[in-house]
Amino acid sequence: MLLMAGSGKTGKLRLMYGRAFASSLSNSMISPFIYVYAARIGASPGEIGWMHSFNNLFVNSLQVPWGRLSDMLGRRVSIIVVTSILASLIWIPMALTSEPKIFLLLVALYFLLSSAAIPAWNALLRETTQPSSRSIVVSNMNIASLLGSLIATSLSGWLIDYSGGSLLTPSVIAVSVSLAGSLILLRIREDRNRKTSLRSIMTAFRVSDIPSLINENSDFKLFLKISALQGFFMSYAWPLFTITTATILNLSMTEVGAISVIQTIATLTAQPLIGRLATLKGKKRLMVMYYVSLTAVPLAYCFAQSFLHLAILSVYLGIMLAAGNATILPYILDIIPEDRVGELTSIYNMVTGISYFTGSAVGGNADELMSLYFGRRLSLQIGYFVSAAGRLVSGFFFLRINEKPSTHRVEKAA
Repeated sequence: MLLMAGSGKTGKLRLMYGRAFASSLSNSMISPFIYVYAARIGASPGEIGWMHSFNNLFVNSLQVPWGRLSDMLGRRVSIIVVTSILASLIWIPMALTSEPKIFLLLVALYFLLSSAAIPAWNALLRETTQPSSRSIVVSNMNIASLLGSLIATSLSGWLIDYSGGSLLTPSVIAVSVSLAGSLILLRIREDRNRKTSLRSIMTAFRVSDIPSLINENSDFKLFLKISALQGFFMSYAWPLFTITTATILNLSMTEVGAISVIQTIATLTAQPLIGRLATLKGKKRLMVMYYVSLTAVPLAYCFAQSFLHLAILSVYLGIMLAAGNATILPYILDIIPEDRVGELTSIYNMVTGISYFTGSAVGGNADELMSLYFGRRLSLQIGYFVSAAGRLVSGFFFLRINEKPSTHRVEKAA
C-alpha cells in the first residue's frame, strides 16, 4: 500500500499530476524534434526508421522485467524517480553530437532508460484510482501532461531555430525540469515491508512464461492481438512523416513545434468532455472511433503541400487523441488483475512495441528501397496508402473486444 501523510489519495493524485506536467514539459522540449533533427544532420530514411524502431523496442518491449520488479518490490516511486533522472541526462550528449550514428545510439539509450518508469507509473495509477472514475482521472492526468507539452513545444522550436539548430539550450532546460518533476514524487511514502529474495528477483527476467500469462485472460489476449496488428500499420508511416516534414515540405523547427502545439491545444480542449463521455457511454465505441480515425493521418500527409495542411490535420488528430487517452489505458486497467498491473501492462507494451519496431523498420527501409526505383514522392505515396489501408481494416477489428459492464457512477476526481 502507498501512503501519504495527512492527504491520502487526493494528495497523491496532486503529486502525480505535478509529475505528469513536469515530465511532459521536460520530454516535449526535445522529443518532438529528434527525428527532424536526425534528418537535418544527415540520417537516411532507413536510419530514421531504425530510430522509430528503437524507440518502440526499448520503451515498450523491455518493460516486462521492469513491470515484474515493480510488482515484486512494490517500489513504484523509487523506480520512477531514479530511471527518469538517468534518462533525462542523456539529452545533453545528444545535443552535443552531429554524427547520425552516434545520435541514433544515444537516442536508443535514452529510450532504454525510459522504459523502466512506465509500468511502475501504470501500477501507481491503478492503485490510486477506482474503476468508476478511472477514465476521468486518466483524462485529467493527460490534461496535466498536455499543458506541460504545450508550454515546452511553444518555446523549444523557436529556441532551436534561434540557436542555429542546436538542441543544447532545450536540453539543459529539459534536464532541470525532469529533476524537479521526479523529485516531487519522493513525498509519496511507500510500504517498505515487502520481502523479496534474489532468486525471486531473477525470475523477473524470465520470458518463457509470457505466452501462458497472455492466455490466462481471454479479453486481454484478444485486445493484445488486435493492438499488435493495428500497431504495425500505424508505425509503418512514422518514418515517412519525418521525411515529408523535413525533406518534402522543409518545415522549420518553429513550424514543427507549432504543429505539436496546435495538436496539444485541440486535445486539451476535447479531453474533459471525452473523458466524461467514455465514463458515461463506455470505452469500446470511442476506442473504435479513435483507431479508425487514424486512417486519415497518412492520407493527409500523402497530399499535404504546406504547413497549413498539417496544421489543420493536427486539430483533427488532437481531438481524436483525446478519445485514445480516455479509453485505451483505462480499458486495460479494467480487464487485468490489480496485483498484476505492472507485469501485464508491460507485456502489452512489449507486444505492441515489437509491432511498432517491425512496422517502423519495414516502413523506413521499404521507402528507402522503393525511392531508388520510383522516386521519393511516389515511394512515399505508396507507403502512406499501405498504412492507411491497414489502419482502417484493423481499426474495425476492435469491435470484437469485450467491455465490462459499468455502473456509470462518476466519482469526484482530484
